[in-house]
Amino acid sequence: MSTAKKVLRILGGIVVALVLLIAAVGYVWGPTLTAQMTGQARFFGTDTPKRYANTVLDLSESMGIYGDSEEFAAARAEVEEAAKSARHKYELIEPLDAAVHAAGGKHSKLHPGQPQDSAGDTPPVQADVETTDGVALATVPGIGRHDDVQGYADTLTRGLIEARDGGACGAIVDLRGNDGGDMGPMVAGLSPLLPDGTALEFVSHMNTTAVTVEGNAVRGGGTPLETTGGKWEAPTAVLVDANTASSGEATMLAFRGLDTARSFGSPTAGFASANMVYDFPDGSVLMLTIAKDKARTGEEFAEYPIQPDSPTATGDEALDEAKAWLREQHGCGGVEEVQKVYNITSSKPQGNSQHAAIL
Repeated sequence: MSTAKKVLRILGGIVVALVLLIAAVGYVWGPTLTAQMTGQARFFGTDTPKRYANTVLDLSESMGIYGDSEEFAAARAEVEEAAKSARHKYELIEPLDAAVHAAGGKHSKLHPGQPQDSAGDTPPVQADVETTDGVALATVPGIGRHDDVQGYADTLTRGLIEARDGGACGAIVDLRGNDGGDMGPMVAGLSPLLPDGTALEFVSHMNTTAVTVEGNAVRGGGTPLETTGGKWEAPTAVLVDANTASSGEATMLAFRGLDTARSFGSPTAGFASANMVYDFPDGSVLMLTIAKDKARTGEEFAEYPIQPDSPTATGDEALDEAKAWLREQHGCGGVEEVQKVYNITSSKPQGNSQHAAIL
């Protein structure tokens, strides 16, 4: 055999070996890697219960804020033992959910797949801005990643800018009952009231990332969005309650520490952390907490309620105190009664909710 043929045979063997190696890596690590890069776990080959479980476990261990804990290690061992005899992945949902909870804390969950025909049965989410007696009241409900996030954000910004141009002296941001979801449209919609720069940060065991506001654009938290209209340097009261959760709490923190803002109400739900959402081919969803929320004040939050600047016993008291505080601010003296407009519809129940990818 000539030297050239030997070289070609060796090169051919190397190519075959590389192809087999890539295929093996894709089979073993493909679902985890694609989930980390795209948010969608893609299985190359048969989606077995063991492969499904390993993907959920690997994501939880590598990304979860408590993924290196002894509690998670023990939970993982239980799942791996159960996976040896599991005939269907749904036999593993309960122990997997326990492992996810151990890796990400109380804000994390593995949601089984939902029937496809259940979508569209709930009314759309609506935000609202009502101006009364010189004060703009922005009602900011929770919103999911599959809702009309741009329309939601535009509604808030447009209402605030109209209030500004109409001579309003201040704003009230009502986050009561905001059970979270996608923080991008919340912060983008309220961007006229926020200064440019870092609004808050997410602190993981690997790094710290910033949620930034530039003009009417937000990046780094939830869906990147931009509205139009400019800024409004107005005193802002932020209302929260025990049902303000997840992205609702993050939106609260975007105002925390500003000289022009103050929060009123009762302690929040205590889900002030950043989640990544990973979708699986069967419709199941892994919602995993990967970072704590850090306010511009340097305070870090995760699983404990956030105390408002001015605690109140009831929601009505929060609104009353917010109005009283606004009357004390420059340009807002003599503000009369602010009429609360209940125009909140949400596709999710109150309490902890799904958080769009940093989320």
